[in-house]
Amino acid sequence: MKRLDMDASAGFSCLNPTEISVIIDSASSVGVQSMVALAGTGLTSAALHQGKCLATLTQHATVVANATRFTGDRLLPLRTGSRVHLTAFGIIGYALWSSSTLREALAVTAQYRLLLNMKCGPTLSIEGSEAILYFSEPVGLSAEERGLCVEFEVAKVLTFLRDLQIAGFRASSIRLPATSAEFQSRASTLLGCETVRQGNVAQVRFDAAWLDSSLSQANPRTHRACLEACDLLMEARGSDVDLGTSVRAMLTNAAGIIPTLPEVASSLCMSARTLRRRLDLMDTSYSQLLDDVRKKLALHYVSSTSLTTEVIAEKLGYSDAANFSHAFKRWTGQAPRQYRTKECGGDMPCEMVVGSERLQKHIEFHEAVAA
Repeated sequence: MKRLDMDASAGFSCLNPTEISVIIDSASSVGVQSMVALAGTGLTSAALHQGKCLATLTQHATVVANATRFTGDRLLPLRTGSRVHLTAFGIIGYALWSSSTLREALAVTAQYRLLLNMKCGPTLSIEGSEAILYFSEPVGLSAEERGLCVEFEVAKVLTFLRDLQIAGFRASSIRLPATSAEFQSRASTLLGCETVRQGNVAQVRFDAAWLDSSLSQANPRTHRACLEACDLLMEARGSDVDLGTSVRAMLTNAAGIIPTLPEVASSLCMSARTLRRRLDLMDTSYSQLLDDVRKKLALHYVSSTSLTTEVIAEKLGYSDAANFSHAFKRWTGQAPRQYRTKECGGDMPCEMVVGSERLQKHIEFHEAVAA
């Protein structure tokens, strides 16, 4: 199942501010001033109302947390998510509206998730006779912020599903991270679903037969035109950080699991095709960036740690030590053991010196590679 979560640490201002405006309006209706809800974000009410800004995931999460805290309304993320309709996102909303089936609409949602402000999925899974939309928690946020963001997204997606006007459609059950029985009961009423339970992974379940039911408003010609317009919007959507630097940082900090190009694109809130095109415009590619990161990390691991070739190969995402050794010889003209002997003057790794100094140098190295 493909991961479609967003990483707050990416720092991209890529979210339509409409959702933040909805949250602020809800908080204002019960006496919480907009400046209070926006505290710590650097955003202003004027900029939001003029539509002259984009927002980061961190800013969105901060507003949700502020509004929930100062209104004292624990259900605020669900209430505000339920007020966000497809019409808030322009042409991509019409692309979903004109889809032939719910399955196609969900595929469009995954491909153009940036245009719909999708922050943590959903990912579709078919299990028996049930269709399940899973919502993974966005990374880079506090535990409280992750939970509130997921609740907002679940309510928003349920609203999208209702906006598609699928006759008779209803969710059979919903699972949310919150554990309070009172919260689940109130959420059940608010979301219009009899069964709302606690779950480690948020999800919306419904009969899989709904996936291939024809949508009454389907229009193939309109759908194609909308998707073409969405492609142009994805191409035009810029970022406030260097793309190559962001990709390199994600690959460097992958903690032993090298993300695929689609996973990197998803974390940067864009399609894989858009990421390829933008990197091509920079005269580089995912493969080139990955090779560069692997080379720098490999040189560090071989010359400055006692890790075996097998362990290094695994950390860098190679299928086996032989493939890693072949790549290393391509980079340096030497096998890993030969390079280690030459650099360290023997088989003993250079970094067997002082523990604290070793750790600090390791940290500084990763920061330098990521930059």
